[in-house]
Amino acid sequence: NFNTIKHQMMSKKQKADQQEIYTADIAPANLELKDLYKEDVAENLAHVSDAFFRISIQGGRYKVGEKLIGSNGIEFSAVVLREIPVNTYNDTAYDVTNPAPPVCWSLGGLKPDITVEAKQSESCASCKHNRFGSAATSDGQKRKGKACRNSKRLILQVKDVELPVLLSLPPTAVKEFNAYLKELSLLGLPLAAVETVFTFDTTVQFAKPVMKQGASLPAEDYLLIREHRKSTIVEAALHAYAAVEDNAPETPVETTQDMSTTKSADDAEVWDD
Repeated sequence: NFNTIKHQMMSKKQKADQQEIYTADIAPANLELKDLYKEDVAENLAHVSDAFFRISIQGGRYKVGEKLIGSNGIEFSAVVLREIPVNTYNDTAYDVTNPAPPVCWSLGGLKPDITVEAKQSESCASCKHNRFGSAATSDGQKRKGKACRNSKRLILQVKDVELPVLLSLPPTAVKEFNAYLKELSLLGLPLAAVETVFTFDTTVQFAKPVMKQGASLPAEDYLLIREHRKSTIVEAALHAYAAVEDNAPETPVETTQDMSTTKSADDAEVWDD
């Protein structure tokens, strides 16, 4: 049962808080009925196509909707279950007031997804938008980068959150993540055998995620995680349609003044680390 992992990863205070919530607000007092709840709760999501959460990066903060994650949205830990390259392209400038999903995208970075109606090329390698120098500013000025956004999708298991959590790393963080994968490989550690700590590079203007190795999982937890990685719900999150979050450009890091007016981590509810 994957709830075992979640329970073992909690602090004593979190366990006590959760137990109080379950007994006072959610779970019935009857022990037999509690077991039936656990057995039947999976039916809630039987016909939900997007049974996962999406993390967005806004102003140097990790958020789900308007809720901050972990330590005031600046740092959180999770187990990375799966990862895959994602290419996204839009033929118009990104409008923050009316964001739109990409018109062409690829899961795996090899060719457009079969659901794409406006394919820009038969393959990503031959696409003109996937070449350096194809990017342009909103007023048409050429830039060194690519018009097609080469990012990486991560599927996470976040503490206290039963559903998978999807994070789209911006192109500026892909090299950093790949270096992290190499470091773990040199240590003989699978990606899903450790907690990964997500923070930000504070020396750059635009929010750039940084990943570092956290605590190793106990053997029994890793065995459960290893099976969970292959589950239907994780596969569905990994192969989900590209959305606004996959197409959003990097945003400037908030200033100290901006941060002082941002909702505190106390408002993050279940997402508070």
